[in-house]
Amino acid sequence: MVSETVMKIIEGSQIDESEMEELPAYLCREEINDSERAAFLSAIHVRGENLNEISGFSKGLRKLASVGEYSGCTDIVGTGGDMKGTINVSTAASIVCSSLGIVMGKHGNRSITGKSGGADFMERAGYNFTRNENEIRADLASKNFVFLLASFYNDAFKKFSPVRKKLGHRTIFNLMGPLTNPLNPGRIVIGCTEPQIIDIFSNVIKMQNRKGIIVMGNDGMDEISFKGKSTLSFVDNNIKRKEIEASEITEGKIDEDEVTGENKNEIFVKTLAGLNGKNESAAKFIALNAAPCLILNGISRDMNEGYRMAYRSIKNGYAIEKLNEITGGKVKEAISSVF
Repeated sequence: MVSETVMKIIEGSQIDESEMEELPAYLCREEINDSERAAFLSAIHVRGENLNEISGFSKGLRKLASVGEYSGCTDIVGTGGDMKGTINVSTAASIVCSSLGIVMGKHGNRSITGKSGGADFMERAGYNFTRNENEIRADLASKNFVFLLASFYNDAFKKFSPVRKKLGHRTIFNLMGPLTNPLNPGRIVIGCTEPQIIDIFSNVIKMQNRKGIIVMGNDGMDEISFKGKSTLSFVDNNIKRKEIEASEITEGKIDEDEVTGENKNEIFVKTLAGLNGKNESAAKFIALNAAPCLILNGISRDMNEGYRMAYRSIKNGYAIEKLNEITGGKVKEAISSVF
């Protein structure tokens, strides 16, 4: 099956969605070796993936997860790879949204290409990733939040990890992170780094009958940028684009030095300080990136209102209280150790 599919791709043929949906399970079989996995990844990378192939492959990967769907939740997730060294803004924004009553099923990983991933932050804050399905659903119902570590709930990511590292180029997996949350959230905010990726995600989300907002900093940031303009793509029955200017929403500039770091520890401290309201620039940056989620869930009408609501949640202490609840009180220890 692998060799036949690879030959089709090399010849320029398109693989239909149903065939792509079957591929992840087949490629993860024990009898399939890394060279066969590499051949598939390289072939489709050289030819380029189409929307049906991306949608089918993401569906197939989700089927391999050890957790069932919970479409009533929302995710905020980025593709990563922007190399900007920013704080863990999508994770922090998810916590803020949870504090405002939105059920957040956050999908993330430890750092792969950046300096610190969302899972690195949550682990340092005291979060326990080991949860069975009943515990996950209980947390979603009682705490409005769960963080799913991608590699823990889907062995496919582990299977392909060595091959991806050896290949050294972008593969279809770079698009999979935001699309393979095992919970299959009905609403999703995705951050990406390239204009063409906005189109891909917008159309895939529409094809899968989900609602979403795809965001990209025009400076290449995989979130709403704290400097300059960002592009937002609103996906429902239709796809509409809008460009925003951060300073017009945050009513002033955000200090780059306060929202970037050189290592995991520095990024953790600044992210935590933002959620705690002690780092003003980080608090603004987090609130700015929480705003699309509030729009998506009908909590706010626009970016300005969403930003103000998220910012108040931080400054009033609700966001850090939510993180403390999520970690079973352990974040207090982290706060006392860094402030």
